[in-house]
Amino acid sequence: MTRSTLCVLLMVLATGSSSLAQDVSSVHIVRGRGAILRDDQSKARERAIASSLRYALERSVASLVDPGASVSHLQALKQRIYRRAPQYVRSYRVLWEYPDLQQQVYRVELEVEVAIKAVAQAISRLGLSRSDRGTLN
Repeated sequence: MTRSTLCVLLMVLATGSSSLAQDVSSVHIVRGRGAILRDDQSKARERAIASSLRYALERSVASLVDPGASVSHLQALKQRIYRRAPQYVRSYRVLWEYPDLQQQVYRVELEVEVAIKAVAQAISRLGLSRSDRGTLN
């Protein structure tokens, strides 16, 4: 490999890695469950997946929010971010799932990729990022 080819290759890799750095995500393995009501396993599965996505988002938020945030700040997170969990999920993969008919719950385990940049922007708009010292704007 010539020196010029190596330089071009390094430039391409550097450009690609900088765009990847701007589009950061975190991956979480999470479990969820949904109540089986009226023998509707399909809806229970949807609830189990939704709870797993929310839990993955909560894990990501915990690493970005000021630990001294007040209860009112946490309520703002619940209303403005957690309710929109699918909006911040880049992708997910079901690792296992099964209906636990004895306990009337549907259980799942997911691998969830959360878009950290979007989450950080939402938290910042609320004034709750670690750098904002937990104050609402």
